[in-house]
Amino acid sequence: MDFAPYEDWQRALEEAFFSPDWDGHPVIMYVDDTAAEQMQERFRLAVPLAEAVRRVVWPGGPRPYRNVERYEASKSADSEDAPAVLPLLACSVIAATRMAHDGDRRASNYHSHFSELLAGREGVLTSGDYTAVAGMWQRLAAWQVQWGSYRGLCTIPSPGDLTRSQARIGYALSQAVLRGTDRQLLPKFFDVMRARNTGAWPQPGAALAQGARLWDQAAKFSPALRRALDHPEFRPLVERLLGRLANVWDGSAQYVAHGTPRGELLVRFENRRLGWITRFPRPGAVAYQLASGVALRRLGETNYYAVDGLELPTDRSLRAGLQLTGEGVAVSRPASSLVVLTQNESLDCRTSVDRFTPGDEHIVLAAPDAARDVEAVLQKATSPRPAPRTLSWLPRGWVLYPRVVFEDAVTLTEAIRDVKGALLAVQPAPQFKAALQGGLLLAPRLSRKLYLAGGEPDLVLPDGASGEAVLDGQCQEPPFQARGVPIPLWPRALGPGDHTLEAEGSALAFATADGAPGVVEPEQPVGFPAADGEAAAFASPGSGPVLVRGADLGTVGLDAAPRVVLCRRRAEETLFVSSDGRAWRVAEPSVPSWWSRLPQSPSDYHFEVYVRAGGGWVLQLRQGEWSAEPAYPQAPSFAPGPEHRGWADAVLRAAGAGSGELWDSFVELAREVTQC
Repeated sequence: MDFAPYEDWQRALEEAFFSPDWDGHPVIMYVDDTAAEQMQERFRLAVPLAEAVRRVVWPGGPRPYRNVERYEASKSADSEDAPAVLPLLACSVIAATRMAHDGDRRASNYHSHFSELLAGREGVLTSGDYTAVAGMWQRLAAWQVQWGSYRGLCTIPSPGDLTRSQARIGYALSQAVLRGTDRQLLPKFFDVMRARNTGAWPQPGAALAQGARLWDQAAKFSPALRRALDHPEFRPLVERLLGRLANVWDGSAQYVAHGTPRGELLVRFENRRLGWITRFPRPGAVAYQLASGVALRRLGETNYYAVDGLELPTDRSLRAGLQLTGEGVAVSRPASSLVVLTQNESLDCRTSVDRFTPGDEHIVLAAPDAARDVEAVLQKATSPRPAPRTLSWLPRGWVLYPRVVFEDAVTLTEAIRDVKGALLAVQPAPQFKAALQGGLLLAPRLSRKLYLAGGEPDLVLPDGASGEAVLDGQCQEPPFQARGVPIPLWPRALGPGDHTLEAEGSALAFATADGAPGVVEPEQPVGFPAADGEAAAFASPGSGPVLVRGADLGTVGLDAAPRVVLCRRRAEETLFVSSDGRAWRVAEPSVPSWWSRLPQSPSDYHFEVYVRAGGGWVLQLRQGEWSAEPAYPQAPSFAPGPEHRGWADAVLRAAGAGSGELWDSFVELAREVTQC
């Protein structure tokens, strides 16, 4: 199998659709034949997209996409990259765009287009083969949602959003109806729809779809979108997609192109007073100057910014939304007649959130047009139902609902979809696939699937799940209650050993033990002989007095004891340059899953980096700017040569980030290396 062209397309598609440039912007992976040709030229790819995928699929076999699934599994371990399925999914979108071009052809003909694209003729790749592709869409959506908004806001529908006829192909269809030109028109269209409805926002997707068909500028929409609006099988997908885009619209007629760093303007509630706070996905500059005299000041080392010069929240600013730009950034808040607040542990106050989280306590502020909908949802999904309050510090006409807690995500989602209106924007986050969460890991460095017996993880089922599951070969009777909340496995007394849970088409394997496994030491260790504080270049059996094994330098010299520095997470690039002329790319470890079970979860803002003998500097790139943090550095102790060019390149990329004589000596020596 020739995976090289496939890998090239995987990197290109991730850069085009899921890079940090999409931070805070909804992502629609629209790819048609023309877009694929443009991407091939833009990224200078030698092999066309469809050909790159054809080289790794097996159309005539019983599992046509087995090689792609194996490749995905080999790349997914401890990787922050997108699941390695993007080229195949892009082809599935191309097939959907070709179907749309056929006008009145039935949706069932999707598979003939997909088969023609990857097998050269109809009937080879059928609907029965497509289940694996639907699973790939769900894994991609789950990965994107885990990143929050950093990899773009997810527009892939959840399984519960799809009708029975679209249970497999609906993911690709949802990405095939809205082009970039359509998205640039939507802010203007949303503004018209809000004005027609006397300021109430957001509107249900069905109302938006009907309005789009009747809008006097509807002819400017792409033919594919207009056909989808008129087609009974496509219209529900368009309705949900328009609804999601409306939920994050900031009320401005100006389209903010992706690549512009976007901060969230949050409502802050403290000491019976409403105010503003801004949150960026990661810390940026110390301050920003925005339009209309508004200034942002970073709060300590957090990614939160105080907002100066902006009028406190009013009925108009909350309903209409806000967008402020300046210094290469945009700050915005979606237009809404509803504000949901929860406790912000970082700021020790309450701030607004995008969605309800089952189990958390919320304060809900509602404008008059949204209060009736809130009452209806509270009546269906909470007990006891909190009574509304009218307080002097609220915007005129607004009411407050205190201590709102929803324990059942499914009941809440169903209640919101019955009521619709502004509450659609704050329904719980979708769940795309069955997964294990929490649990007490015994030895994370040895295995991410080994748990303490009695501390098994919880099972999370996807939206629309039946609850049917097989645990260690035994059907669970009655089925699990798939109510949108984690299902604990520890009460089932599984005991030590290997366990397999099959649910909703996924097989989840894990193991339990009574204690952490011991590390067996080899009788004849192999390492690098040490002498005079230095290790030899070649490994040998353990015959010498001192051996250096792996990364263990603790036996070499008095200064070799490991020291720890803290690195900030979510940098675009993290490097370590040592005083002896070496450079490493630092991998950011994942947060342990069992942290969620601690009474007070530790902060995941930093991660530890062990600094061995020599020390150096930690270099990090964020939003195009480098920072240089000292990590026990010493003066450079090597003669410059061409073998140090990687080190010099890293230092010079961050030359303006550090300060002091020690850093200056690094930069000066790096310049000398470039002359070698």
